[in-house]
Amino acid sequence: MPHHPFHLLQQWFPHRDARQWVLGNVCHTAGSAYRKAGALMLFSDLGEQLGLLSGGCLESDLQRQAMAVMQSGRGRQQTYDSDDEDSVVYQLGIGCGGTVQVMLQPLSADNDYLQLGALYEALRQRQSVVHGLTLPDDAEPQATLWPAPDSPGNAGFGVSQRGFIEERGNRSWLLTPHRAPPLLAILGAGVDAQPLAELAIKLGWQVVLNDPRTSHGRPAHFPAQCQLTKVMPEALPQQPWFRQIDAAIVMHHQQGLDADALAALAQQPPRYCALLGPRHRRQQVLSDAGLATFPGLAGPAGLALGGELPEGIALSILAECHAALHGADGHSLSGVL
Repeated sequence: MPHHPFHLLQQWFPHRDARQWVLGNVCHTAGSAYRKAGALMLFSDLGEQLGLLSGGCLESDLQRQAMAVMQSGRGRQQTYDSDDEDSVVYQLGIGCGGTVQVMLQPLSADNDYLQLGALYEALRQRQSVVHGLTLPDDAEPQATLWPAPDSPGNAGFGVSQRGFIEERGNRSWLLTPHRAPPLLAILGAGVDAQPLAELAIKLGWQVVLNDPRTSHGRPAHFPAQCQLTKVMPEALPQQPWFRQIDAAIVMHHQQGLDADALAALAQQPPRYCALLGPRHRRQQVLSDAGLATFPGLAGPAGLALGGELPEGIALSILAECHAALHGADGHSLSGVL
């Protein structure tokens, strides 16, 4: 199951009253940590765990702590310190070598599920919001939700979705920006679009495929989660999903269709836009589209990963797309490459 908060809440929401639930949030980290502040996870009284707050190192102990929260009805904070001899991560020799502070809060209709139902609905409507939650103390937990304007400071996907602690009144709040999963438009639904759609779905992204040709984009060839449409490229701006696109990949393998698709996308360029094909073809397609340039257009699409087969090419394109949406440069973390 994808671990984006939207997908976790989608799993939780229908069962919110059928089980006892505890919300877990990373509220602070120091040093190396698998997840950062703002990460959320849900624990049930049946042992169900939705999400991850570590790489699998802490979840068993967190489940035990969550059961204690259910019994007491009171939230708590739990600190895991790899340098503390009294900490479970030190004793078991697990973890990433840093410190992780997690807060656990009971969820119920009485506390309005700490606004998680409202958060789920906002993400379902593709609205950017900030979720605020008080850290456990002697008072009743409080939660709030408010719109977040789509700006570089809070509308990105990666680092800008991390939570942070802020003092408000006489209480400490964990404030976490949230945005719906990326919406990827694949324009051109041939054979090589299949691994692209499949990998994007596994990443938890929402995918729309459009191809006006009757021989392309058949439902049996693509994941059921994909939305399939068959309109001509010039009609794309009239589609209800068009203005919500975060990324688009143009790959009809037909110059006229590619040109018309780029012309439509140029009316409202997404955060990432790619054109499949060699470098010399890019200028030909732009010329046919009546465009002198298309700022930020990735063409050829993808990172230089050495992929030659459709699956490897899909990986290279989505890796470049993922980096662009997160404001990253795609460099080797080890520095070896």
